[in-house]
Amino acid sequence: MIALDLDLRAYHFLNNGFLNVVMNMYRQMGLTAVGLCMAAGVWAAQPVVLVEVGGIKITDQDVRAELAQAPEAMAQRTLENQTALTELAKNLASRRLLMQEAQKNGLAAKPEVKAQLKLNEERFLSEVRLEQYDESHMPSAKAVDDYARAQFKANPKAFEAPADARVRHILIEGDTPAAKTKIDKLAAELKGGADFEKLAKENSEDKGNAPKGGDLGFAPAGRFVPEFEKAMAALTKSGEISAPVKTQFGWHLIQLVERRPARTLAYEEVADQLRGEAARRLLMRTRMEYAQGLIKDAKVNDAAIKSITVTPAPIPLTAPAPAKK
Repeated sequence: MIALDLDLRAYHFLNNGFLNVVMNMYRQMGLTAVGLCMAAGVWAAQPVVLVEVGGIKITDQDVRAELAQAPEAMAQRTLENQTALTELAKNLASRRLLMQEAQKNGLAAKPEVKAQLKLNEERFLSEVRLEQYDESHMPSAKAVDDYARAQFKANPKAFEAPADARVRHILIEGDTPAAKTKIDKLAAELKGGADFEKLAKENSEDKGNAPKGGDLGFAPAGRFVPEFEKAMAALTKSGEISAPVKTQFGWHLIQLVERRPARTLAYEEVADQLRGEAARRLLMRTRMEYAQGLIKDAKVNDAAIKSITVTPAPIPLTAPAPAKK
C-alpha cells in the first residue's frame, strides 16, 4: 500500500534468504498466522529417498532445501500437492544428472565456468552470513510498531478506502426452467420469513461461500458482473433481499448485509501489513549498515573503473526516415 523508495544498493540484499529471516521474525512477533513446517524446517531423522535414477538419489531434504528458496506461499502450495512434489523431485534429479554430465565433459574446469561457480559460492556464503547477522539484530516489536505508525501518519491518502458493501447470495446454476423454478421457490421462502443464511448453506450452488451462508464479504463497486452489480446497488437497507437476478453463472438472490461509506482506514485495520513492511525495512537498514561498514576503508581505483566503463550510445535527435517500399 505504501510506495517505497529503495536504495539501489539494497537490491542485492533483498533475496529469498533475507525474506525468510523476516518471515521468521514476523512469526516471533505474532504478526502472521502462517504455520509452515518447511524451509530450514522439520527434517526427518534420516533422509527419505523420493526419486532414484542413474545412480543419484533425491531426498525429502533436497526438496525442502529447494523450497526454502521459493516464496513462502508457493512453497506451501507445493507441499500440499503430491503431483507438484513429484515433479519437483524429478526436476531436481534431472538437474543433478546434468551437473554430473557437465563435470564428466570437463565443463567445470573451464575458466569462465570456474569464475561463475566462485561467484555463486560468494553469493551463497555471504547470504548465509547476513542471515546469521540478521538473527541477532532484529528490530524490537516497539521499533517496528513505531515505524509503522509513522508511515501511517505520513501517508494518509494511501489508506483511503472506497465505499463498499457486504452481501450474501444464493446461486442456482444454469438457465433451465428447473433452475428458475428453484430460485423462485427460495425467493418465496425468504418473503415468508425464512433465514437467508440458512437457505444459502442448504441450497446455494456456489460451493466457495455456501458454507459461510453465501457471505461474499465487503466489495467495492465493480467487483462483480454487471447484472449482479446493478441488483446489489439497488439494495439500500441492511437485510433487504433482491428479486431473482440472472447472470452468466445462473440465478441469484442477493441480501445486503452492510454498506460502508468511503473512509480512511484506521491504523488497526492495516497494522499487520504496515508492521510487516516496517520490519522488512528496519532489518534491511541494519543489514545495509553492516554490509557498508565492511567496505568503509576500501581503496577504489577510479582510473581502472573508468577504463572499463562503456560509453552509452548517442541518442538520435531525429527519428529515422521510413524505409522505402
